Amino acid sequence: TSDLVQEITAASQEQSTGAGQINIAMGQMNQITQQNASASEELAATSEEMNAQASQLLELISFFRLDARDVAAQGLGRQPAAPSAKPSNRSVRSIRKPSVMADDGQFVSFT
Repeated sequence: TSDLVQEITAASQEQSTGAGQINIAMGQMNQITQQNASASEELAATSEEMNAQASQLLELISFFRLDARDVAAQGLGRQPAAPSAKPSNRSVRSIRKPSVMADDGQFVSFT
């Protein structure tokens, strides 16, 4: 009977160790699940923010859109750009001061 008691004791210890390992694994899974939930919430918030920014960007660039019929009628987009003028080799003249001086009495300081 003492052998039987020792076997029962050993089996109980193994079960206790196994239950402890399962408890640790469940705790780790709970922690990972919470991290995933937090990351999902952050991703959803970021997605909503990006959607709002994309809508705002579309609204801003809609100002620059041209009707394709207007472009074709005006012949835009088919003409090459005019060559830029070459800078002259002349020296820059000094700027002349105005010959008529403004009357400072007409201006009011708002300080």
